[in-house]
Amino acid sequence: MMTLNHGHIVTISSIAGRSPTARLVDYCASKYGALGLHESLAVELRALGKDGIQLTNICPFFINTGMFEGAKARLPFLLPLTEPEYVAERVVRAILLNQYQVYIPRSLYFLIPLRALLPRKAIIATEDFLGVQEFMASFVGREGPRKIHRDLGFTSNGDRDVRKIT
Repeated sequence: MMTLNHGHIVTISSIAGRSPTARLVDYCASKYGALGLHESLAVELRALGKDGIQLTNICPFFINTGMFEGAKARLPFLLPLTEPEYVAERVVRAILLNQYQVYIPRSLYFLIPLRALLPRKAIIATEDFLGVQEFMASFVGREGPRKIHRDLGFTSNGDRDVRKIT
């Protein structure tokens, strides 16, 4: 790609890389990392004169894959759970149009810039209105890994799993 100065790199980040939420500290940190890598790579490629290599960063809200089962927004008309097929369509469209940044859903194009423009107290008020602290309150996640874990004889013991001895 570098030799030919041609190609397209897609980073699947998350809105969690732009706007964190409670109970997802590790996930948000990893998405901030993906976003930082993406933006650093853009600067690096520009410095190297590699203008034929395109970049696209995809920042979806929760995708309906089971990973965030039970998570919900207070205002689902503003922050809906997104279907994987729609996200895939948006990724393909972004590549074809050489879009640098894609937010899913579109309401995020309005909400994310507010974080840079508003004072901290206004950001907190907006987060409270949107229920950011409660997105994960009813989170259950995927059943598959937990069921496999139980079937193998592991039980939850606080913050770690221990093997039942029978």
